[in-house]
Amino acid sequence: MYTKEKYNKDLAFIKKIDHLISQKIEFLAYFIGFSACLAVHIAYLLLFAATGITIMKIFNIFSVIFYFSTLILVRKVKEKSALVYATFIEIIIHASVATLCVGWESDFGMFLLMIIPIAFLMPDKNKNNSFIIMTVSILLYGILGFLSLRPDSSIYSFEKNSYHTIFYVINIFSDSSILIYFTTIYTIINRYTECKLRVQNEQLRIMASTDPLTQLSNRREMGRILADISTESKNSRKSFVIGIGDIDNFKKVNDTYGHDIGDDVLSSVSGIIRENLPPNGFIARWGGEEFLFVIPDSDISSGSAYAEKIIRSIKQHEFTSNDSTFFVTMTFGICEGQPDDIVDKIISHADSRLYKGKHSGKNCVMYTD
Repeated sequence: MYTKEKYNKDLAFIKKIDHLISQKIEFLAYFIGFSACLAVHIAYLLLFAATGITIMKIFNIFSVIFYFSTLILVRKVKEKSALVYATFIEIIIHASVATLCVGWESDFGMFLLMIIPIAFLMPDKNKNNSFIIMTVSILLYGILGFLSLRPDSSIYSFEKNSYHTIFYVINIFSDSSILIYFTTIYTIINRYTECKLRVQNEQLRIMASTDPLTQLSNRREMGRILADISTESKNSRKSFVIGIGDIDNFKKVNDTYGHDIGDDVLSSVSGIIRENLPPNGFIARWGGEEFLFVIPDSDISSGSAYAEKIIRSIKQHEFTSNDSTFFVTMTFGICEGQPDDIVDKIISHADSRLYKGKHSGKNCVMYTD
């Protein structure tokens, strides 16, 4: 069940992310990613220069220039996903060439698998690009793995030094860091999306179940509440109270002061009823100038006392229209529901008592037959 507590928690998280998400934060997220790639390739450039692997030294000079360019373009390019896909291409080519140069043991081939989940985490509506990246990466990984089975499969050999280990450690660290970075961002965005969907659904439910003028539950929502209370009553074997109230001579208010003042009266009366009910009570605009409340785990004397308190507060409330003031009164019919009673019959009984009160002089609470 989606409770109010969960709703408020989701709403707080959305506000927090909305505060953080801006063009500056988006730029920073991409900037950190490209900066990390630049730093790794600078390290590669130094290592390949130290080992005398000319092909990869030249390749990484271009890679450093490429990632330095992305840091400039990330502020200017609107579709930043294009830069990420360009990065994927660079990683695929770099991983393939590096594997051919230094062998399978340095684990450059791992980058081909690492970019697959990242491609699918991309906020790109066209998922065909992700499938292309995946297909190319898997094919190249398989081909490079097959070629590594042959003796002397790499162009360069590190038999007399520990550069294989250095490359392996750098690659493992780079792979894991990039994956953690992207999955963390994706997890936050995914949670944000889920929270927003739940909040929007709850807001739509509230709109569909709330009377727009009084902000009380509408008749449909109260029907659902009554069904729940009836079920709880059957389980607990405790009674509940239903009260139906009607503003006396409300048509005269509309005819005398206009419908705008009549709406003000409805809004004020709904607020008075809500304020005078216990915390576990529910109130709805039942129709027109008619209101219905229900109090779980209560009896007829308690329900009548609350209704008496309500009509006293309403009678004392002063309404104004231009330079004139006026007062309104209200009549209630109260009925107690037992665990095995049918809700519609209880409502009908309370309604009968309401009209008995109307014929008995109004401005009263009727709770007997």
